[in-house]
Amino acid sequence: MKFKYLTLNIRFIVILMLITFKMSSQTKERPFILVTAEERNQVLEKIETQDWAKDIFKELKGKADVQVKSFIKNPKTYLEKLPFNWSEGQKNSFPPFYKTYHVENGVQKNLDNATDAEKKNMELLIKYLQVALDCGMMYYLTQDEKYAYVASSILYAFTKSVQKSQLSDWHGRGGWLFPYDGFREVRVLGYKVPLIYDFTAPYLKDGGQPFDIIKNKKVDFPINELQNVCRTYADITINYGQTGSNHSVLESPSLVYNALAMDDEKERETLLSYFLTENTENQDGLNVMYKKYKNKGDIWPETSQYLNHSTAILAKLLLVVNKYNPSLELGKKYQNILFALPRLDYFVFPNNEIVRWGDGHRRAHAPYEAYENAYVLSKMDNLPGLEDKFAPLIKRAMTKGKYRRKNPEALFWYKDDSSQEVAKIDLPRTDRVYHAGIVLQRNFSSTNDPKDGLMCFVGGAHMVHGHAEGMNIELYGEGQVLGVDHGRDRYGKDLHENYSRLFAAHNTVIVNGSSQGEDGWVNLGINTVQFISMEPKVGEDGVSPYHSFSQTSFEDDKGNKAEASQERTLALIRTSPTTGYYVDVFRSKSKLPNEYHDYLYHNIGDKLVFETKDLNFKKTPKRYMANANGKWRHNKVYRNPGWHFFKNVKSSQAYDKDVKATFTTKKLSTGSVFMQLHIPGFENREYTKVKAPITFESPKPYDNMPTPTLVIRNKGKAWENPFVVVFEPFNESETATIQSVEKLEGNGLYKGLKIISNTPTEKLIQYVITQSKNDIFQDEALGIYFKGTFAVISLNENKSLYSIYIGEGDKLIYKNEIIQTDASKTYYKAY
Repeated sequence: MKFKYLTLNIRFIVILMLITFKMSSQTKERPFILVTAEERNQVLEKIETQDWAKDIFKELKGKADVQVKSFIKNPKTYLEKLPFNWSEGQKNSFPPFYKTYHVENGVQKNLDNATDAEKKNMELLIKYLQVALDCGMMYYLTQDEKYAYVASSILYAFTKSVQKSQLSDWHGRGGWLFPYDGFREVRVLGYKVPLIYDFTAPYLKDGGQPFDIIKNKKVDFPINELQNVCRTYADITINYGQTGSNHSVLESPSLVYNALAMDDEKERETLLSYFLTENTENQDGLNVMYKKYKNKGDIWPETSQYLNHSTAILAKLLLVVNKYNPSLELGKKYQNILFALPRLDYFVFPNNEIVRWGDGHRRAHAPYEAYENAYVLSKMDNLPGLEDKFAPLIKRAMTKGKYRRKNPEALFWYKDDSSQEVAKIDLPRTDRVYHAGIVLQRNFSSTNDPKDGLMCFVGGAHMVHGHAEGMNIELYGEGQVLGVDHGRDRYGKDLHENYSRLFAAHNTVIVNGSSQGEDGWVNLGINTVQFISMEPKVGEDGVSPYHSFSQTSFEDDKGNKAEASQERTLALIRTSPTTGYYVDVFRSKSKLPNEYHDYLYHNIGDKLVFETKDLNFKKTPKRYMANANGKWRHNKVYRNPGWHFFKNVKSSQAYDKDVKATFTTKKLSTGSVFMQLHIPGFENREYTKVKAPITFESPKPYDNMPTPTLVIRNKGKAWENPFVVVFEPFNESETATIQSVEKLEGNGLYKGLKIISNTPTEKLIQYVITQSKNDIFQDEALGIYFKGTFAVISLNENKSLYSIYIGEGDKLIYKNEIIQTDASKTYYKAY
């Protein structure tokens, strides 16, 4: 019997010990959101031994000490500079803050275009909360209570006053202090509040008190009120806003940090679940966001800076939550997010500027801090493949001077334990941005000079922050992106809504003056450019070192006035280490009667000069003004296709002969460059030159100058006889190498070009055949037969064979040379 009771007692003790262990293991002592108290000695050792850590600490301490000195001198005066609305306050009570609004024409708008005066209160709040966060981190690092005193006093004042405001009941984008832009509020204010609390909690727990400006003395901190503030900011993310875009990602830091600020573990886990697994009509959970990264290498399906920023945010939050609960192994579970991080490094021109589509920027950069976060997370979750991927990339960025550690998080998370190997990024000859419909081609020069590199792309698709652009191209030459996408400036403005986003701002074709977007995100929906063929294929070396091409198609069927099918063949041909050219063949046809098609090409520069002497131009100011005063409703109805922004419009008579023109760009700091165009003549063509709006992020001074632009109109369909343009870039120390361009025809229909070039070393005669898939070209006089899409037959000066390239085709005959391709349908031979 005694044994039985002894056994029961032992069992009870064991159970009690397990319960106690479980409770103690789950009770986390603050701070723990970004870093823990247990990690403090490691952080201090880094500051002591590593120069980069010492620099971060010194900068943080310098900023914080200035504020502490000012605060200690007179806490009441310091805190009263917060944007309190004293006129609405009650006696012996904290007043509410002034709210931040932006009004246009009497209508409340979000804060994207708020004026400096309108942003004044917002910026004050951002400044004070950042001071509190800086001081909170300094308290963690130094344990000096003066920092916690400042941080907690600011947090106390914010907590008291923010609660005096009513939360907006507009769940679309409403907020608390920003009633019409909660989306912005959680990104600039909401995420800071829980971090300040997390760092100052030990001070408050030990009896530390903030300063109260109403009572003019130190008081106890109302933790429960702070918890309510954090709860409310979490709620703004969970139950306000929109899903299906990057908004859910951008609001997630506020959600995660405010969830982790909850002292009640059950509530903490509940709120955190809205980041990890739970979804609402206003907020996507991680499990939904991750669907964007279905395959390894998939990227967030928006424009460059958004895909970049979104993925970086997710990588950071994976690390934060994984540190909170390592058993989740989020790095292992969501690896494809990490694999997506370096992709932006591959979407660059030879001068390292980024391929631009939609609202994307030209000079965004890879998220190097996110590389470090991915590396730390990979080590946590034992993912050696990802460790080995990111360590050399981090080293490369540091070695090239592109990245240095400068944020306080680096003190908490990063070490000098990564590989000393420097990654080498080998950019492929071709690549694709699948969600953007982009197919790009590159050809680097053996000179290794970016000025001698060649690169082009075609693309177009609908996405969040996408443009109604049709089948758009950009062209690179002489160290610059010359054939340009307009880019964008401030959202919501006339220029952005009625030009930047629309067809006329892009190198595309407008059909019947009516190409537009419809449905989808902000009513800018277009079809995705469809891939037909290319050589080399992505990831392959290519059969020729000198040639590449792509062929794509597009359906312009939004609205009811275009109803067009289009096909574009874009080719890159190198003729020497320093020279080469592009061939652009754009076919377009509409189902509607009285069709006409306008080919647009924008090139940074001073002017467009036509060298064809009998091509005369007259002012035609009303040519593109039909919809200049059409309906415009923000994010809903636009003045398509946007070409009413063109100025100095001058048009030619109908002209069916060949045309030669040059864009001159003479004000670059690196010297003058030119883009020469050879345009074979066809019937029913008219030429127009205009000054389009400035191209954003162009090299100075062209970032503040109008963009010379060519428009070619074809009356009737432009399919059998398409738009054909040969582009050759060259610089002031060179002359253009192309001497002549003649079209090749079969039965009166366009089939290709004969291009004669005098390169720096030799004369080339090239027959460039560009057809739709499986078409046949036969010219008995030339001795040419070709069944296929794209081929180049090159001859030397004495007209003997120099090389044959088949990008896609079944059979080619040139005189006595007969080529039947294999299953790849490609071929190259130098003679």
